[in-house]
This record gives sequence, C-alpha cells and structure tokens, in this order.
Amino acid sequence: MKKFVPKRAVGAVLAGLMLVSPAPLVNLDLNVFAEKTLQTSPSSTRDEGWYNGYHHEIWQADTPNSSTMTLHDNDGGFKTTWKCGPNNSKGNFLARRGLYYGLNNPKTWKDYEGFTCDYDCTWSAGSSGNSRICIYGWAQNPLVEYYIIEDWKNWSPAQDPTANYKGSVTIDGSEYKVYTSNRNSYTIEGNKNFTQYISIRQKTRTNGTISISEHFKAWESMGMKMGNFYECAFNVEGWESDGTADVNLTIKEGKTSGGGQTDPDPTIPDPDANGDYFTSTFESGKDNWTGRGDASVSIDSKNFYQGSKSLYVTGRTKEWNGAAINLSTSTFVPGNSYSFSTGVLQKSGSATTMKLTLQYTDASGKTQYDEVDSVKANSGEWTKLENKSFTIPSGASDLILYVEAPDSLTNFYIDNAAGSKAGKASSVTTGKGTVDSSNQQSNPDTTDAALKNVFSSYFKVGTAVSSNEVQKNPDFIRKHFNSITPENELKPQYILDQNASKQKGNNVNPQVTLPYSAKIILDFAVKYNIPVRGHTFIWHSQTPDWFFKENFDSNGAVVSKEVMDQRMENFIKNTFTMLKENYPTLNLYAYDVVNEAFDPGNGNLRQAGFSERDGQSPYMTIYGDDSYMQKAFAYARKYAPQGCKLFYNDFNEYNDGKVTAIYNFAKKVHEAGNLDGIGMQSHLGTNYPDATRYKNALNLFSSIPGLEIHVTELDVMQKGASSSGFANYYAGIVQDILDCDAVTSLTWWGTNDGMSWRKSDTPLLFDENYQPKEAFKSVVSLVPTELWGKTNGNEQPDPDLPKYPTTKLDGIQGNAFRISWNKLDNADKYVVAYTTNGKKWKIAKTVDKNTTSLTYKNVPKGTYYVVVGAYVNGKIDTSDLTKRAVKVTIG
Repeated sequence: MKKFVPKRAVGAVLAGLMLVSPAPLVNLDLNVFAEKTLQTSPSSTRDEGWYNGYHHEIWQADTPNSSTMTLHDNDGGFKTTWKCGPNNSKGNFLARRGLYYGLNNPKTWKDYEGFTCDYDCTWSAGSSGNSRICIYGWAQNPLVEYYIIEDWKNWSPAQDPTANYKGSVTIDGSEYKVYTSNRNSYTIEGNKNFTQYISIRQKTRTNGTISISEHFKAWESMGMKMGNFYECAFNVEGWESDGTADVNLTIKEGKTSGGGQTDPDPTIPDPDANGDYFTSTFESGKDNWTGRGDASVSIDSKNFYQGSKSLYVTGRTKEWNGAAINLSTSTFVPGNSYSFSTGVLQKSGSATTMKLTLQYTDASGKTQYDEVDSVKANSGEWTKLENKSFTIPSGASDLILYVEAPDSLTNFYIDNAAGSKAGKASSVTTGKGTVDSSNQQSNPDTTDAALKNVFSSYFKVGTAVSSNEVQKNPDFIRKHFNSITPENELKPQYILDQNASKQKGNNVNPQVTLPYSAKIILDFAVKYNIPVRGHTFIWHSQTPDWFFKENFDSNGAVVSKEVMDQRMENFIKNTFTMLKENYPTLNLYAYDVVNEAFDPGNGNLRQAGFSERDGQSPYMTIYGDDSYMQKAFAYARKYAPQGCKLFYNDFNEYNDGKVTAIYNFAKKVHEAGNLDGIGMQSHLGTNYPDATRYKNALNLFSSIPGLEIHVTELDVMQKGASSSGFANYYAGIVQDILDCDAVTSLTWWGTNDGMSWRKSDTPLLFDENYQPKEAFKSVVSLVPTELWGKTNGNEQPDPDLPKYPTTKLDGIQGNAFRISWNKLDNADKYVVAYTTNGKKWKIAKTVDKNTTSLTYKNVPKGTYYVVVGAYVNGKIDTSDLTKRAVKVTIG
C-alpha cells in the first residue's frame, strides 16, 4: 500500500498567513449560528475560516469531483462527503475542525492546561485507498505534524516501512502504538523537513473522549518534544477513496467548558471498596505498565507473589530503566497523600537495591524524581516496597510511578502493585511468594544450529548488544555470534565529556571517557575474544550541540571549519587511543566512521541545522558539503589500529537516489585509500523493499573493486505477514547476502524480538523468550550442513572434530583437472568444496567413503581453490580451509 502523505499541508500554510485571530473563540454563544455548507471542486480546492467558535478547513486535490462540508450549528462537528476513489481520480481530501492558534505562538500545549475531545462519528469509506479519523495538528520548534488516529480503513502509518516505532502507551482504555516519521514536504512553514508524531489506537473506535494532552505527555516522555502550539483539530482524511462522515464534536481547552465556566478545584475521588485506586496483579495482562527507557516488560508465569503471574522486566541498559505506570492527576491529586506499594523480586545472585520512584513535572516545568521507597532486596526473595503516606507535591503534573534497580542492571519482577488511600498497608510480606529456582538467565536457546557456525565459511555473524544483555545472556551471545556491536555505548553523546573538554580541550581537543555500560561490553568482548564493530564517530544525531560550539558551550557560537577539523581529528584520535590503552588486546575489526549523512528521502546531503528531529546536520552548517566526511575518513585512517576496517554506514541504502549517492561517495573515498567498505544497515519490512531492490544495492556496491560490504543492523518488520511469509522473505534477503562475495560481516540488530528497537514488529530470528522462529530455520537451511563449522572469527578448531584429508592437485589439462586425497579411517563420506575468492565456499560434490579422487571437466576459465573435507561420526573439520586448499587455474 502506498504511503498516505497528503499534500493538504499547503492549505495550512495559507491559513497561517491569512488568519490573525490569536486564539480560538471558545466562549462565543454556540446557538446563534445556522448550519453552513462549504463545497470544493477542481476549480476551488480549498475553503477555510472561523464558524461558531471553531476553525475549519476543507481541501481536495487531484480529483475531478466535488466535496462538501456542512458545519454543525450546535457544536464543533460537521458532515462531509468526498469522492477521490480510483474509478474517477487519484485524489486527496480532508475536512477538519478545531482550535487554531497560528504561527509563532509563544505558548506550548502545557500552557493551555490540557486538551480533550468528545466526539461521536458515523462514517464509511470505500474498500480502495486509505481513510482515517483522527486528532490532527502542528507544532513549531521543532516542526511537528501530529496525529492521534482513532479509526482507519485499509492502511495506517504503522505499515510505513520508514516509520520508527517508539513504544506504546495506554490511554482512554486502549493501547496506542507510537511512531515517528521524518518527512520533507509542504508544512505550515513552507516546503521543508519535518517530523510526524503518530499515536495509533489498537482498539479502534468511532466515539468517546480523546485525552489529547495525555498523548502529548506520553510523546515527550519518549523524547518527542512538542514545541510552540499551532492547532488541534478533529480530522477526516481520504486518499484515493470515497466516503462520508458525520461528526458530533466538542474540543475543550484547559479548565474552560463550552459556556466558559471554570471547573471547581479538584477533589480526591473515592477509592474502591478495598481502599484502592489501582491494583496490578498481572493475571490478565500488563495492567497499563510499560517498559521505562530500553526496558521491556512481559508476563511471567514461573515467578509470582500471588495468583499465577507477575510482570517481568528485562533489557535494562541503564540503572533507571524499569517498569512504569502513568498516574492521572484527577485520581492522584497533587498536594494529597496516598499509599503506594509493590512486591519485587530480583535473581542477580546478590543483594541489590530496589526502588519505587515518582517522576513528575513541577510547577516551574522542571522534571523531578522523588523516592517513594527503597530497600535492599535479597536475590531470589520477594521483597516489599511500600510507603503508606506519600504526598504528591503540589503543582505536580505528568505523574509516572516506576520501579528501578539503581545499583544494578539486573532483570526483575513485580507483582501486587497498588495505589491506595493513605494509610493502607500492602498485602506483600517479604520472603513469601513463589520463586522459580531454575536459572532463567542462562542460555535459553535450545536449537542445535549456531548462526556463527552455519555461516562460518561466508562471513562473521554479529549482533547489537547492551551491557544488560552481555551480563544476563552471555551464553546465548557466545553460541551464535562472533562479532558484537555496542548498540549505543560508543556513540558520541555517550563518550564525549563536556566538562573535561571545557577544562582540558583548549577549544579544539574534545575529551572522551568510557561509560560504565561500555566497559561491561568491552570486558565481555576481551574475555571471550569476540571481535567488535565500533559505532560511530561522525553523525548528525546523538551528538551533543556543544561539540559544534565555541568553548564546548551549548550557548556558544558555531565554530569555524578550521576549529571543527581539529575537533574531528582529536575526537577520533582520542577515542582510538582510549580503547587501545584500556583494552590493548581488543579485536576492533571495524568502525563506522560516518553514519547516515545522506537524506533518507532524496539522497542529497542532509540539510544544515541543529534540529535532530528534522534530520538536520550541524556538520553541514559548518561545512556545507561532504568535505567533513572525507576528512573524517582521512583522520580515521591515520589513527585506526592495525586491522580495523573503516566504513560508511546508512539506512534506506537501497532507495533510488540514496543508493547512487552512497556509491559515488564510497567509490571516491575508497579510491583515495581511506574507506574499506559500506555498511548496509538493512532495516527492512516484508512489504518493502522487495528482494530485487535490495539485491540491486548489493550488486552496485560490490562493483567497486576491493570494497567490502558489512550488513550492519539487519532486522525485518513482519508487517502482518504470516510466519511462513516472514520466513520466506528473510530467506530471500539472506540468500542475496550469501550470493554477494563482497559481504564479510552480517550483524543482526538485537538478539531477540524482546530486545529489538522494533519489538512490536517482531523483526528478528528469535522470539522474546530466545526461542528460534520459523525464520531462523529458513535462514540456516540456506547453507548445507557440510559447510557449517568454526572457522571464521575468534573460534579455535574443536579438538573433538576429526582430522581432515590432504588434498592434492594431480594435474590440469585444458579446461579439466583432477584432484585426489588420502583415505581417513572411519570416514563416513567426503565433501569437495571450492571458492573463487578465498571467502565464501560452495559445495561441489559429496562422495562416499571409498572415493579418493575426482576429475572435473568443462570448467570455466578462472582461478579456483579446492579442498576436501571428511565426515567422521557426523562431524566435519572445516578449520583452515584456505590453507589446505589447492589452487587450480583454468585458461
């Protein structure tokens, strides 16, 4: 399905230029108007204005038909009909009505003390095209177009392969999945880059109350900033569709009602008969609890305090990550006291602190964190966290109650959580409850095939890891992977030290430090001799603004090219030096020097600017061209340790325009001797791209002589595909990778679905319980078992494997050659394999245990390396294949 990115924002631009009313006229008498009907046509595509206290707009494009919008006289609602279906046109349409504040409004949504929408919509739309009903609007600084989608037909933005999944939140009785998407199109500020924020209701509906501000709060808790507020409207949209809608509608701002009356001061509502405002026993689900930070939450049925289930918290990469629940200030009224409690269980092997915390925004707008209770919890013992009289500070908003382990990255469980009237005691008693004695954090994968062994004749096999993952599931990582990439821990914002830079940097020498989480990962890599891919140096994102400012001060002026040249060089030099000094035996075999420098939409270099949300690049502000990228590779070549290959890394690398831009840049810098390869991130979906588009990118990049390709961040969003369809798509992509001789490393972006940044789209080979999926089986079946071994990366030959026969070249005549080998005792069979480049081996023939020679005829011209292996008791030794092979040159 084609993405729905309507052109109607140009109408909003005109509205922003033409309208001068500073705020919606919410206090007008709503009964003095008669219904008003608007109509658009091919010659008159837009109508907008104020009516009955609400702003409205109807707009259409690319359709020969007419559309209508009739404005209700007794509320903010409207009726509308549109006809843009494929039988008559390929058109776009919208009708919306709501509150309008205009361009450069100095206020944010918080200044209006909340927005809600009561609506009842009867609507229908054809089976073709896309349609939706939603809350819609814009904000500035950063420039954001936002949607709260209540119902849709045929397609939603969740199906957009470029959408970034941020997480989920429960509001108004349903889970909403939250996405962002970067765009470049018409906006309220003209044609430019902007970001879409999107909440999609999972239990679709056509009537109810939409707590609009709760979505804004949730977005900002996910790092999605909402700036100066432009509008908030109820929107009906259609793209290549026909339809009708009738909406009864009231949108409320702050504490004012339709008649302009102010609500009385809030009072504490009565708890239930047991004295509780909420209880969470997790017997029927997650009870509105979500993961905080990188943490994931799931239901566990082996450890519980009461009943048969608990909430299991995993994937913590920082100490404050944990389990969280949003609290409504209409129930938990600031200035009043309540009882909060939960049972908590950790199984780290030693006692560790567990903590219950309230996060909130104070009256001045600052985020605060107040301890509710903390306790030293013994390993393997259910422990009570409780405060029977905790006062929520006056003026507090955006309340989030969460459980954390401030001194550890351990997984943990919670059960019997409650928010109750002040004075009520928890039902939890420390030491009681059910604890599973098995080690759930050991290697949970039971499959025989190990990915690194399956692909050992082709390339390294890696995964992105967090510090938590290498501590909790080291056996799983060691089994499947012989390469790891720190997911976040080596990114600029994690290692650049602002204070040290100000003190010691002399304005040109940024200082770096290794965070504790990075040390955990690198300690693990050194201990088990696992090669590491470094990620990343030069990136427009996750690099602090002060890195580009005078005196390393966020408020300083932007530095000159000459200063930035020195900063880049010293940043790269200091990082390599730090890694060498702290980890002299670390196998740092590759580094992403420059990351995502090209615009994902058109392949041009990113726009200059400091808005990360808009995808802008501070480097382009200083340089204006790709010279900074070329210099970065020159610096990296100068300081990189021996054996460390240097890569340009990017996503959507297969798209038209961008694939050519990457090719041209990589070819230029490779020929200059400073770039070794291209990193293809390969964030894919079963609906896009198709295998041909992806394969074409592989072929184009591999056409550069001597250039390596690393697949650096592979995952595949399932996008509603069946298990078999998902498996087939995965197999097709991996087969294309196998067929490309230039690929020397394949990294999956995460170990399992539960640890993935796209966890809702289940994009990896293992489920959240580390069990192999059908896609895993389809991928490993691509390589004949004869080629499975332990030859690539850090592994040593298994002493239990049999010895191998000695391969001899007996002679070459024309386009034929003959090989022979010595017979091994107890050999079950022999396998003849060959390669043309010393990297990827292919099976030529399997013969019985009595055969000791073969003749090959009609062999194409070229150079081949041929080797014979032996199966003994079902095992084959594939170590040192290249050293044991004989060289055969034909023609």
